[in-house]
Amino acid sequence: MDPTVVRTFGTQLRKWFRKNGRDLPWRKTRDPYRILVSELMLQQTQVSRVVPKYAEFLETFPTLHHIARAKPMRVTEAWSGLGYYARARNLHALAKVVTDSGRNVYGVLPPDAEDLRELPGIGAYTAGAVSSFAYERRAELVDTNVGRVIKRVFAPHADLKTGKGQKQVWAIAKAILPRTGKATWVHNQAIMELGALVCTARVAHCHVCPVRKVCTTYARGSSFAAPGTTR
Repeated sequence: MDPTVVRTFGTQLRKWFRKNGRDLPWRKTRDPYRILVSELMLQQTQVSRVVPKYAEFLETFPTLHHIARAKPMRVTEAWSGLGYYARARNLHALAKVVTDSGRNVYGVLPPDAEDLRELPGIGAYTAGAVSSFAYERRAELVDTNVGRVIKRVFAPHADLKTGKGQKQVWAIAKAILPRTGKATWVHNQAIMELGALVCTARVAHCHVCPVRKVCTTYARGSSFAAPGTTR
């Protein structure tokens, strides 16, 4: 990894995000529980569907303690409309573990990604997201959007459908993290946003991409951008 390329990528990415990042409710909190709920809801579900359900769900279950004390069916009912109900069941199981079945009202999620992964339903991405977004730790994370951006910018030959390719992308995600946790919060939000809005699966809008000058795919003339496309 060329340090100059990494530094330029990070600087331009964060600068772009500060001007273009969407105003989403979960970006206004550092509460670990609220961050967790948003991340679980956003798995395989569009942002537009999550935003109204997010507020509604938190009004019904404002804390992990409330989740733990509720019947599993009540939690899945509140999840209605989002699909993939295993996410709701996992959240209920996690809440019972963290709060000792609702008896410990001060039960909190651990700050480190490694410890978070020990909880029910928490994978590598969700652990990194909660650690980074709630606790501002230097934790890498890779979802579909992040993986796509990293592949196109740094590793165009990586096969994301293989374990080797995934391992390579996760290693890069860690290598390009900023030096501080606060900057990492912005960095992780920004790279996810870039993949969602600009470097999309169908069309990479390279003409408006803030990191195209350091993008390997763009430099090789393998741009996915369609002529005349706009955001």
